[in-house]
Amino acid sequence: MRTIVTGAASGIGRAVARRLASDAARAGEDLRIALLDIDASGVDDLARELGPGALAVQVDLGRDASLVQAVSTALDHLGGGLDGLVSNAGVISPAPLKDVRAEVWDRDFSINTRACLRLAQECYEALRGARGSIVVTASVSGTHPTADVGAYCSNKAAVSMLARQIAREWGPDGIRCNVVSPGSTFTGMTRAGLEKPGVMERRGAQVPLGRVGVPEDVAAVVAFLLGPDAAYVSGADIPVDGGWTAALMPKVSTVEA
Repeated sequence: MRTIVTGAASGIGRAVARRLASDAARAGEDLRIALLDIDASGVDDLARELGPGALAVQVDLGRDASLVQAVSTALDHLGGGLDGLVSNAGVISPAPLKDVRAEVWDRDFSINTRACLRLAQECYEALRGARGSIVVTASVSGTHPTADVGAYCSNKAAVSMLARQIAREWGPDGIRCNVVSPGSTFTGMTRAGLEKPGVMERRGAQVPLGRVGVPEDVAAVVAFLLGPDAAYVSGADIPVDGGWTAALMPKVSTVEA
């Protein structure tokens, strides 16, 4: 499978790349993957880990010229074809909405939402030729308002709708597009908050499955959506949250009512 993964240097993107490499090895296939991230040393390290089929590409997804060049470089590495695009890179700038600066809103939206559109557009012809698949990383915060991250909630809601719109418009071209929406997941982005005393335990207690997620939980769903077993799945938004968003009243029992 010829794949581009953004935000590949760490967290969910890194776990996705490793999962795809593992699946390729298990199937006896050559790995063909382009790893995109602003963190050049991070993707360089991962590319060395995964082997000669992996290419590290530094990119600033907030700059269109950088994005276009990165996709061109990636497609050259992949021989011009593309079976899967994982639009995973994202940023979060915590602040109450009343304090969010316009320039921060615009920067985060450009990376979390606009870049997804531009990546898809730049990859369109290659995806159409391969009847490929796009997977977009959103968040359960895109459907559930979350205190002090209103900008993040808004742009994740937007990127989820964008992905479903792609599924609608590009489905006739054979292109599938789906969304994964992680719940509370332990990554470099969330580490500082989750490692505060007692936070991991309290957060895990809110989840029906009893724990905070790890990047590999999300990577497994991404790999499924990219692969042939999901050939008739498109336009879906799958929460990967241990049942967290389904538990709107986790402490209420009808027996006690």
